[in-house]
Amino acid sequence: MTLKAPAILLLVLLLGGCSTLGWKAGHMAKIKFDLNELNKEGLRGSGDNLTAVSYEFCIPDKIEYVDQVMAIDPTLVVYRASPGKIQCRSAEYLAVGDTHQLDFYEVLRKLAELDYVKSIQEATFE
Repeated sequence: MTLKAPAILLLVLLLGGCSTLGWKAGHMAKIKFDLNELNKEGLRGSGDNLTAVSYEFCIPDKIEYVDQVMAIDPTLVVYRASPGKIQCRSAEYLAVGDTHQLDFYEVLRKLAELDYVKSIQEATFE
């Protein structure tokens, strides 16, 4: 059996997993909401009921980490005194951003690749 070029490429992508596409499997697992629900503008829903997904994660309480994540994600707001639903520890800051931005997939990928970001969860506000 001989494989043609498109079949070989598909096989490589499947065997290589997400890292072949720019995602490392371990990093992708840090994102705890379904990116497949989002359209190209970073919104989910249908018709007139489209909304961005807000997300939150913890970072160490040092200004260099704040600067680094804010350079990646311009939607971020960093809170020093709130643990959020994700329950940041006392030596951590809460970072909250949203998906309604240009290249939100790339933004989330870069955030997830940071070793100190352990989990990116959907933020719900009550």
